[in-house]
Amino acid sequence: MEWTPEAEAWLKRVPFFIRKKVKREVEKWLADQGRSRVTEEDFLRAKEALRGPASQAREGFAVEACFGGAGCENALTDSRALLEKIEKLLAQAELTSFLMAKVGGPLKHHHQFRVGLSECPNACSQIHIKDVALQGRILLDLDPSLCTACESCLEVCEEGALKLSEAGPVIEEAKCVACGACVKICPTGALYERGRGYRVLVGGKLGRHPRLATELVPIAGEEEVLKLIEKIVNLYKEENLKGERLGTIIERLGWEEFKKRVL
Repeated sequence: MEWTPEAEAWLKRVPFFIRKKVKREVEKWLADQGRSRVTEEDFLRAKEALRGPASQAREGFAVEACFGGAGCENALTDSRALLEKIEKLLAQAELTSFLMAKVGGPLKHHHQFRVGLSECPNACSQIHIKDVALQGRILLDLDPSLCTACESCLEVCEEGALKLSEAGPVIEEAKCVACGACVKICPTGALYERGRGYRVLVGGKLGRHPRLATELVPIAGEEEVLKLIEKIVNLYKEENLKGERLGTIIERLGWEEFKKRVL
């Protein structure tokens, strides 16, 4: 559906984390009225009509991902099948009815248990503000005997995580984000990939007391990811008092206690 510049300007005022949903709801509302173009007047009419329903969440969870699995050149993983399994797992946990009972009424978007996935370290899907975040990454390894000191890896590493020594390349683990750029550029195979998986982070949220997600596991395969999410959801339901986000629960329990119960 076509949007006028004036209507788009109003849309940009909507918080980014619900902007896509608002756009879909506005277009659907106008399409039902036979409209094929969104003007400023149309947007304001739709906003008023949808004010109540748009603020409510239909489900107690949300799973969001970047488009990397559909062909992004930076993607390290293709998680389309995994995302379907995660959605099924969360639906079976009956989070919608659980949260409605906790909050005592209709759910708002900030009540949702949110899972975010990025197929690479660029994190375009803003995973660091999700309850559970998954980030595609490679498991990097090296064979110093194959290094010719060409320095190609140093040139492509944006984090400065690689150094060359007399014995060959050295990886600074604290700086490396496991993007695989050095593996792609290495002409001799001195830097190579041992596998791929997901970095798992937890407890991200916005609001009055924002919190960035904290790394729980540096790399995990699909089955391990699903088992972790199941354990996290179970703990979330056991410790949830009134619909708070996972980050609040983690802060109340303490990080070490949380890890002990989910790992």
